Amino acid sequence: MKILIVDDAENVRYSLRTSLEDAGYDVDEAPDGEVALAKLQSEVFDFIVADVWMPHLNGIDLLQRMRDTTPQTPVFIITGGAARIPIESTAAMARTWGADQVFYKPFENADLIAAIRQRDAVR
Repeated sequence: MKILIVDDAENVRYSLRTSLEDAGYDVDEAPDGEVALAKLQSEVFDFIVADVWMPHLNGIDLLQRMRDTTPQTPVFIITGGAARIPIESTAAMARTWGADQVFYKPFENADLIAAIRQRDAVR
């Protein structure tokens, strides 16, 4: 199973990549939504894990564009919120645009892996 991690924080991408690869997943990463869209045009991913607040193209805009082209691909949003925007509002936006699940930073990588396994079992 191939998973794309989209987050502008290199340490988050590294942590998730390491945990997911240790769990047996094939992982690629992108530092923002624009790079992710380019990868999605040339590769097929089984899951997307994306941050919301990133430069160039944020996770909500990425999610909107993905739903037009790859509506069946599960998307898990990870967010730590943003200044003056409550984290609950960010999560609600993500769900409105079709996020399959939202994780609030900081979270346990094991919880994300368990959710991926659970979601994959029902696909």
